[in-house]
Amino acid sequence: MVLSFVKNEELPPQYSLKIEAKGCHYQILINDQTLDEGKSYKLVNKSYELGKKLSEEGEQDIKIAMLRISREMSLKATQAYVKVSLEKKVNDSVEIVKVIQLPTFPYDDDEEQPQSIGGTILFEK
Repeated sequence: MVLSFVKNEELPPQYSLKIEAKGCHYQILINDQTLDEGKSYKLVNKSYELGKKLSEEGEQDIKIAMLRISREMSLKATQAYVKVSLEKKVNDSVEIVKVIQLPTFPYDDDEEQPQSIGGTILFEK
């Protein structure tokens, strides 16, 4: 029996985006193109492979926006939040590049809650 091993060429990194949202209207843009948009009172979990959504090279721009479901309902009433995690996979390892959690402040007792909250992830491919 003869075994031979061939070194695997290093593959380019692959990026994925994981989204968790609840009690809000959310929107995710990648390089000014809409990746996902939704409105839900219940928990939403989604995952996207970003291969063709990213530019070939250079700076990548991921914008996250969270808005109230309605003007009459506070963030506390809907338990609103958005969590976005950008992951980079190289061969067999996965690295978390950035995690954005909105809102970024305690809002339970804030009378003047904002209508929208946003965040941005900028990274080089």
